[in-house]
Amino acid sequence: MDSISSEKRIVPRSQVGGLAVADVSSGSWKPQLTVVAPIRRRSTHSVLMLVAALALCGGLERTLRAEVRHPIAIGTFIQWYLVKDWTDARWQSEFRNLKAAGMTIVVLEPTVDSQAHVAYYPTTMPGYTLAAGYGDIVDACLRNAQNAGIQVFLGLNFNDDWWRKGASDPSWLDAQMDVGNAAATELYRKYFHHYNRAFRGWYWAWEVDNLNFQTDKQQSVLAAALDRNVRYLHKLTPHLPVMFCPFMNSKVGTPEVYAAMWRNVFSHTSLGRGDIFCPQDCVGAGGLRLEEVPAWFRALGKCVASVPGLRFWSDTETFDQADWSSAPLSRFVAQLKAVQPYVEHSLTFAYSHYYSPNIANGGYHRSYLNYIRAGALDSHPPNAPTQLTSRRLPSGAIELSWTPPLDGAGICGYIVFRNAMRIGRIPAGTAAVRSPRLTFADNAPQRQPTSYTVQTFDFVGNLSAGAETTAP
Repeated sequence: MDSISSEKRIVPRSQVGGLAVADVSSGSWKPQLTVVAPIRRRSTHSVLMLVAALALCGGLERTLRAEVRHPIAIGTFIQWYLVKDWTDARWQSEFRNLKAAGMTIVVLEPTVDSQAHVAYYPTTMPGYTLAAGYGDIVDACLRNAQNAGIQVFLGLNFNDDWWRKGASDPSWLDAQMDVGNAAATELYRKYFHHYNRAFRGWYWAWEVDNLNFQTDKQQSVLAAALDRNVRYLHKLTPHLPVMFCPFMNSKVGTPEVYAAMWRNVFSHTSLGRGDIFCPQDCVGAGGLRLEEVPAWFRALGKCVASVPGLRFWSDTETFDQADWSSAPLSRFVAQLKAVQPYVEHSLTFAYSHYYSPNIANGGYHRSYLNYIRAGALDSHPPNAPTQLTSRRLPSGAIELSWTPPLDGAGICGYIVFRNAMRIGRIPAGTAAVRSPRLTFADNAPQRQPTSYTVQTFDFVGNLSAGAETTAP
């Protein structure tokens, strides 16, 4: 999602623990609270329900932090391709899983591909057609979200030419914003009155970096384009906020310079109360190291404070770009902790793609639920593999073979080292992990005597002791 090289990675009234919570889907963005009974000690379930009901309420950070001292995410992005063939039962299952994890927000994006001139819902926009093989993912999402009590932000259009033209072709960019405005009008007229309890905001899908908008002229172009959509959306739907998620790379800039850029952009837009600035934390894509995250969010938070009412969230990356696998939960929780002092809430890119039991190994979801209940991740290492052997193949490659530990509960996969250097990872979800005997081929073995180590890892990221062998 946030690679500087421009690769796009692959978004009713309830009684909760003594609080009567006003319907968050009624006219105003910020619900009012009426205390009807003293708050008593809550079970884990009621704490999660409190988070779910109050996640969208501004000014309730102290309440949330008092109830859940360990950070949790409140929502997830869902991209169009993931849900192409989802049935209502699949949507309902996904939303149940998200609510179990304390999440009540989904960002579905994009709804329109303005490069291919297709939409992911039946459209009447001139020159656009329904994408081949798609039904109406917007209706399916909103309909099931409304039944489940999930709040949905709809992404507008995106065009992959953004990575080439976004900072250099103002006419092209303005035309893209106009497509977004047309899509917003159609989406609002088509869906809002049917699903006004679920349709809660807009997502501006253009990902702004800290490489391509460094000059005043480029920042003026960006501000004009952003405001072309924001001003229109505020007029069309004054009760719905606009969210956007820029990214950064520490190799090409500093937190202070990026914050100054956004302060300049903000000063030339109509962004305001209720809108959401939600930067990607860039850890999954490698733009920032985990230890760099606080400095960037601290600087950006000061910038956000210059706009009255603008909200500051984070978009926490749950993947590892090295192999597009699910990040260990220990890294995910560390990311949440890194931004916790600076942001109001954290979303994920993306729980539904990388941790949902409907997509990934169910161990991620179970381990995260345990974290929510316990307030800490399990730190016990898994058991080590056994019977590790090696043999040289006719091709010259070294084949390693081992058996899983007898007690393999909670094992996510295996990591292979050659002479203490990692050379392979077999993650959860692969057929190999479910096999009674596992193999790995080192196709570039060293000529000198070579030692190999294989360790198991769990969904948290804990490592076992190593099983060792020496190549023949």
